[in-house]
Amino acid sequence: MTASAGAWYRVGTVNVTKNFQTVTGVATNWQNDVIAIAVGDIFTLDAKTWYEVTAVASDTSITLDRGFEGATGAGQSYAIVRNTSGTILTRIAGQVSVQFNQKQLFLDELRTWLNSNSASETLTDSHGITQSLKTPSQMVRDHDNRLAELDEIHPFPWAMRKVEFEANRAQNNEMFAASGFAHFGKVYGVWGTKVSEGLYSPAVSAGYKNRVLIGSNGGDPKGNSKSKLPTINISGNITELVYISSSNRDLINNIMLPPAEDGTRTYDSSTGLSVNHATAAIAFASETETNKVVTERVDMWGFEGFLREINDADPYVYVNGLIQSQATDMDGVSTTLDNSRPITYFSWYEGDTESRGKGINWLTESDTNRRKIAANPKNNIYFDDDKGRFYQWCVRGRSFAGPGNGDWGYLESSMPFAGFNALNRLGVNGNRDSSPGFSPSASSTYNSGSNAISHSPENHGLGVFSNKYTTFSVDGSGCYFLVCGTVNRLNQGAYHPSFNPLGAKFWANTANGGGAYWYVANSQSASANKALCFNQVDSNVTGQIGARKNSGFVGDASGRPDGKFYDFAYASGHGGVCRDMRYSAWGLESKDFSQADADVKAGKYRGFVNTHITAIVDLKQYWARDSDRFSLELAGEGFPDNQEYNPPVKGYAVNKATKQVLPFNVVRLMLRSTDGLHDFVYSEGDFRHSVLGSGSWYLVLPKRVLPSVSHDFYHTEVIGDPQNILLCNDLKQGWEGSWNPAIPDGASKEFKFTRKNLSSGSIGINTDNNGGDWVSSGFAYDTTKNSHTYPFTSSRVRILQYTTKANLTKTNSISAIYGGASGIGGVYATSYFNVDRGALLMWSLIGEVLTDSKVSNITGGSKLIDNKLSGASGKLDPAQWGYPKHHTLTLVAPENESKACKALGYNVEEFGQGFINYSYTELNHNGGDWGDDGLVHIENTPLLRMDTNGVNTKAGTARIVEPIGWIKNDK
Repeated sequence: MTASAGAWYRVGTVNVTKNFQTVTGVATNWQNDVIAIAVGDIFTLDAKTWYEVTAVASDTSITLDRGFEGATGAGQSYAIVRNTSGTILTRIAGQVSVQFNQKQLFLDELRTWLNSNSASETLTDSHGITQSLKTPSQMVRDHDNRLAELDEIHPFPWAMRKVEFEANRAQNNEMFAASGFAHFGKVYGVWGTKVSEGLYSPAVSAGYKNRVLIGSNGGDPKGNSKSKLPTINISGNITELVYISSSNRDLINNIMLPPAEDGTRTYDSSTGLSVNHATAAIAFASETETNKVVTERVDMWGFEGFLREINDADPYVYVNGLIQSQATDMDGVSTTLDNSRPITYFSWYEGDTESRGKGINWLTESDTNRRKIAANPKNNIYFDDDKGRFYQWCVRGRSFAGPGNGDWGYLESSMPFAGFNALNRLGVNGNRDSSPGFSPSASSTYNSGSNAISHSPENHGLGVFSNKYTTFSVDGSGCYFLVCGTVNRLNQGAYHPSFNPLGAKFWANTANGGGAYWYVANSQSASANKALCFNQVDSNVTGQIGARKNSGFVGDASGRPDGKFYDFAYASGHGGVCRDMRYSAWGLESKDFSQADADVKAGKYRGFVNTHITAIVDLKQYWARDSDRFSLELAGEGFPDNQEYNPPVKGYAVNKATKQVLPFNVVRLMLRSTDGLHDFVYSEGDFRHSVLGSGSWYLVLPKRVLPSVSHDFYHTEVIGDPQNILLCNDLKQGWEGSWNPAIPDGASKEFKFTRKNLSSGSIGINTDNNGGDWVSSGFAYDTTKNSHTYPFTSSRVRILQYTTKANLTKTNSISAIYGGASGIGGVYATSYFNVDRGALLMWSLIGEVLTDSKVSNITGGSKLIDNKLSGASGKLDPAQWGYPKHHTLTLVAPENESKACKALGYNVEEFGQGFINYSYTELNHNGGDWGDDGLVHIENTPLLRMDTNGVNTKAGTARIVEPIGWIKNDK
């Protein structure tokens, strides 16, 4: 610290360390000056935080009264150490007592010195020598001048500086495991349906169409989150979400979704291009092998984070940096609509014109109000001294309509980019007025992993996608995208289980112009097709086939069996939230794995599954390929190429003459390029293709994958002889759902549902004349046996529709165990039917519905006798060490001939995220015992193995469908 002789403050460069009291500098001769720095003086670096000097160790070292509260800095400029009035007068008094021996002279000169407006006055010492000394008034002027200089060099001392902002960001990156949610927030408990912590679907209301909600700050928030409001971490920048597209404290953040498809848009999978047509008829006429009308759409949503410079062209700041905020004030300062940017800057999705945000014009606001706003660190506003400008870290909510049919392929941040597919990657918006939505170019899209490194100066960390081109962000500081989830969307066509399973409208009643369900004779749906599902028919117009225009939306009536509307987003199932990818930013602990395992077994884990179209194929000819694959001729049957099924989908071979049914599990359907035939890769079951005879069998197969659904969803199951089903125009092309392998023969027979029926009341729709007439009626069923018993005639075809649950797991291979032996759980075994006690997990693992009524038939958490854990690979490796052994299971003979399943859960890590794997084995009781060999069968692929009773049972490894969260790497 340096100063000229006679100065009453010191200015210069110093070294400071956060939380340390010692300050070092480069000044000399502090102790020699008449008013040198002393105990009791004050110190400041930013002219707004002041410290008392408690010790002066040397010319280059002083001690403060407390640890330095700012960021660590070497050679910081413009520190001030200022004498106080007390230390000045103490020194003067000491000097006066030595220098003055004439009391009256001293008093006269002292009065002059104290009251003078001059720069200095002279005082006479005992030898009669005069010495000039700055007057108090000049000291004040010096101080004011210095502050003015400081404001020029270090203006807006009340503002956060860039160095502090970046230091906080670095600290957050150290604290969190990844980008994600620091807090999930609460849900408004009396208004809506909870998806999971902080996320919920609103009550059905015209004012809340096409949206889901997140967080609640009102009177009755519910949930386990520590905070009412969601808080996100994007690459170290923390943003509390409040009043996004909402001014309602209860329903405080609205996630806005694009409107439902109406059948007028096509998407070409070969080019990635989407085209809007004048009518649905034109759109369907435009279809080719690769160009299809979009009717089975999935939306995706998340948050985009980016840094903005506040300037004349873009002068607004927003509550917490949320540009879509509808808050009426910002720290007590009234907000106004920001009309400085076009509406596309604020849009959630392409075409959104309702999301213009409210904020404060920073450049015209009073200094007093700017101080209030800047004092709130949640607003993420800082000043850059080097550039002399203000900046705000901002967040934009974005949602995307899937460009084509089906699920998104690239959403996990471990993937090279974010997008629907390689042709349709997420376009960056950032500081631009608008975004193209999708782009095939890496330079204008969000990237991850090695792709992000290739297209940006530095990587972004886990959990988020990034783009650091200067086109989109301040000096390439980065635009980031945090994927939060997907929503399955219904469409504006008429509902039909085969032609349009995601439709929501009624069919037009051709007799009176009203609305009719698809199975009503006057709907004429049996003579229709998918295109006619989107032919919009006005009310009271008779004789036309198509969708009744005024139906299917909130405020009218639904043509769906589940009663859902196309313009609403539900908590689960068709038309509802599917994947919830709001992973916690905090690192996982062992208790998180334990809680997830408990939730899976209790049926609380949401899960998700791809629904599919089931179709019946008349087997023309087949060729055996190898032990688990066969080829068959399906020319003209409309089976697409390269369909994957995980978990595998149940298929059946049905003998036309004897009605013998042979089950098998379809893993993959692929087109052979050499001869145009299809191969089916299958596993498990009683099926052997060697028994097939050309022309004498039907095959019941998954024909086409549909978008995923989550948690509770409405399932369609068809009972009937395949030859009768093929005569029904409404079903012969397939239907969304499954086929029941119990074929009606006129006798009273038990029909076991193919999935767990959770409906309080199910729907049955029957025909006895091959679809000429359909009759709807409810039916009773046994909730324990999961079946209903009726004497159906052999000609009857029955459609069952009921609520069921999505799969909790999918097939996986053996993985290294996270945490070693401590990451291995116990062997859980059950045959009990209750979904709260493991029945849903076992269904997901072996594809069998448990029906045992004995609650005692549950063995939970039995530890292994010998875990056989490989030290080299970290895996349970049977090839090297054999199968792990477990204690004898205590299961007794079941009721209702139920199967059982045992599963060993263990923790695994993949791409930095935590999962639970389950290695499972099916158990069958033969009247004497379960045939259990006491081993946990660790298998890389699903297979059949023979139990001790000689019965083929299923075994394999599966993984929960969504990660639990992020694992913090502290290495």
